Amino acid sequence: MSYFEEMTQKARAAVSTAAEKAREVADSAKISAAIIAEKRELDKSYRAIGQWYACECAGEEVPDAIADVIAAVRASQEKIAELQTRREEAESAEAAVPEEGKVCPICGKISDTKFCPHCGAPME
Repeated sequence: MSYFEEMTQKARAAVSTAAEKAREVADSAKISAAIIAEKRELDKSYRAIGQWYACECAGEEVPDAIADVIAAVRASQEKIAELQTRREEAESAEAAVPEEGKVCPICGKISDTKFCPHCGAPME
C-alpha cells in the first residue's frame, strides 16, 4: 500500500469518528432541549394548579403549610388593586387638565408645534 492510500484511509477514519461524535453531541443537545421544554411545561402546570388553588381558597381556612404563601398572594393582589386605582386616578387627573396648543386637523391631537408629532400633518 502506498503512502497516499494509507493517509487517505487514516483521514477517512478520522472524519468518520468526528462525524459520529458530532451526531452524538447533536443528539444530546436535542435531548437536553426536550428536557428543558418539558420542565417549562411542568412549571406552567404547577403555576396553574397553584393559581387555581389560591382562588379556590379565597375566604377559607388554608393548611398551615401554605398559609404564608396564600397570605403573600393575597397581599400582592391587594397591592396590585391599589396601584391600579392610583394609576386610574392619575390618568383621570391628566385628562382633566386642558392641554394648550393647536388641534391637528387630521388626528385631533393637541400640540403647539409646527407639525403634529403624532401624524406629521402641518398644524394650522
